[in-house]
Amino acid sequence: MTEQNVQTEMPTTKKNPYTIWFVVLSFVAPVALAYIMFYFVDVTSFNNHGEIYKPVVDISRLELTDAEGNALEDKEIRYKWRFYSFIDNSCDQACQQRLIEVRQLHKAFGKNAHRILRYIVFLETPSKTLKDFIDTELPEANSLYGKRETIYNSLGIVDEKNGIFISDPMGNVMMRFRQEQPMKELQFDMKKLLKASQIG
Repeated sequence: MTEQNVQTEMPTTKKNPYTIWFVVLSFVAPVALAYIMFYFVDVTSFNNHGEIYKPVVDISRLELTDAEGNALEDKEIRYKWRFYSFIDNSCDQACQQRLIEVRQLHKAFGKNAHRILRYIVFLETPSKTLKDFIDTELPEANSLYGKRETIYNSLGIVDEKNGIFISDPMGNVMMRFRQEQPMKELQFDMKKLLKASQIG
């Protein structure tokens, strides 16, 4: 039997051109649905306590960097929910208390805690006292750097003392909590957001 005859006798399998699209849709559809539900269904209907940004602010506009001044990769600003706290080169008692409260709140989310990351953004070079406090009390927090003017202009704020800003897994700053707001209000809103969206 010749090689040509062997090849012609082998069964052929016809590939389904739609298979790859089914695979892609199985991953994309849940994310797209969550995005549509979150941004095109009235999110204020769940009686939020935080101030919602409309429109949202893309986190890249804040021009945050690492300690070496390098721009952040997508994985460092997207794909998870994130809490941002902006602080100067020092951090008074109220500031320290707020950061600790955010740490405790993060832990309170239990099995959903992995869906949230916490960031401390330095608007100035941090003092040694501040670094020591963070290393001791908040070793698991992520540290970033940014310029006050760029950040404040992008977020539309004049002065911010101990506020907490939330960005979604798409990389959009979408909610702000002021210093005077208790942590239970942030916890209430965040639980609703996590439940409404399977992203992150």
